[in-house]
Amino acid sequence: MRRWAMLLASLVGLAASAMGADAPRGTVVCVHGFLRSRANHWAVAAKLRPTWRVVNWAYPSRARTIEGHAAALVVELRRQAAAHPGEPIHFVTHSLGGLILRAALNRPDCPPEARQGRAVLMAPPNRGAIVARRLVSIAPVRWVFGRYAGQQLMTTPTDGFARLGEFPPTVEVLVIAGRAGCNPLIPGPDDGKVAVAETPLATPHAFATLRAGHSWLAWSPTALRMTRDFLALPHSPALPVVAR
Repeated sequence: MRRWAMLLASLVGLAASAMGADAPRGTVVCVHGFLRSRANHWAVAAKLRPTWRVVNWAYPSRARTIEGHAAALVVELRRQAAAHPGEPIHFVTHSLGGLILRAALNRPDCPPEARQGRAVLMAPPNRGAIVARRLVSIAPVRWVFGRYAGQQLMTTPTDGFARLGEFPPTVEVLVIAGRAGCNPLIPGPDDGKVAVAETPLATPHAFATLRAGHSWLAWSPTALRMTRDFLALPHSPALPVVAR
């Protein structure tokens, strides 16, 4: 009987060790772009779920301003922080999602866990979006973009999104820009909707360009691999600048 008890205890210990080895490294919150849904990050979620706990957060992009979406995102971040206190929260964003994240991280009610992780920003219009500004005079386009976040994209000048605040120095960031577009409304290399020159941050960050279009970035095998590898890196105070 004692031998069976010892064997059972050993099996329980092995199971616990196995569960610990397979436990998620942390939480990754995905934030999609304008006029999109959580389907935008299905490939990202599938790539990361074997290693991380993934929250594919969705929001009605035409219904609020960037700041309004940021307030809603903070509600979700506080929920995740309460469920996993002290555990860093990481992020993967696409397009407008990067601006929403910036605004959220600068809100006073944002939990500290969200300022301790890493962030991958795909095709973020960090310096604005010239193509949106050039379409503002077309009434049907204005209707599609709506009165809130879409209008902000169409009316905010170059570097006007600096008002949202910068990423905290404790958050390491990788920006991935696409350069497979050929939009005549955009000067220089672009992904069809955002210029490569519009994607960098004013603060230190890693940077990469890929031969991919705006929408394809969130599905690109190379972008997915870079995202996974960046989130898995150990903390390093000096981020490299990379290009592809």
